[in-house]
Amino acid sequence: MYIDVKTKGNVCFLSMNKRGTNSLDQKLLDELYEKLCLILEEDKVKVVVLKSDLPFGFSSGLDLRSFMDDKQAVFAERVYNAVYKSFQISQAITQSSKIFIAALSGPVIGSAASIAFSCDFRIAALGTWFWLPDVQYGGLLADGGIELLTKLIGNSRTFMSGLTNDRINLDEANKWGLIYRVVELQKLKEMAFTFAERLSGLSFKTLSIHKKIINEGLLSTFQKEKLKEILSEKETYFKLKSYMQSNQNL
Repeated sequence: MYIDVKTKGNVCFLSMNKRGTNSLDQKLLDELYEKLCLILEEDKVKVVVLKSDLPFGFSSGLDLRSFMDDKQAVFAERVYNAVYKSFQISQAITQSSKIFIAALSGPVIGSAASIAFSCDFRIAALGTWFWLPDVQYGGLLADGGIELLTKLIGNSRTFMSGLTNDRINLDEANKWGLIYRVVELQKLKEMAFTFAERLSGLSFKTLSIHKKIINEGLLSTFQKEKLKEILSEKETYFKLKSYMQSNQNL
């Protein structure tokens, strides 16, 4: 089990604890989605905090090594399934009536960043940074990350973060409005819970309707044809292999 679930009052903690870097393989994504769906059925829970239990940080993104195969078609199908599951997770969060808080630390990469962007608030520990490396290896942020970023920070800044391979440091993320609060790492969980508890004491109906209005139409479509087009390219396959070899620590 990679996901721990703990509820305190009206607040639920969803904690990722996959040894190493919380890399998103199919098993972790499936478990996260399954437990997320169960939480969405719990009337008592009003606010959900998504976090990591690892000192590494939040997550290194998709576990590409777990999808690798000598046959490109097999590899492409595995990546497609993982990206689609990541999209389903982000879609469930954005369309849920519950309020979601991402408690972030360290690296927040690729699909993990997309999931964090789907949350309603992001609280970040000092040293948090974001990276969308798809343009480097020929991937596609088809899990909703592009749409979410465009909604959050606008076209110009999405171009800067999604088309350059530049990392987004905490100062930039905060200035762009991606971060609600910045705290010291040792205070991250406490701050997330305190904020979640405060939100749970407000009018839940009003919060939910406001969220629905803000997110109207968001993540209504999965970019499946564009993703299949990218994954069918031989260049993508070889760039991904090269990327994995040059990033042994992630």
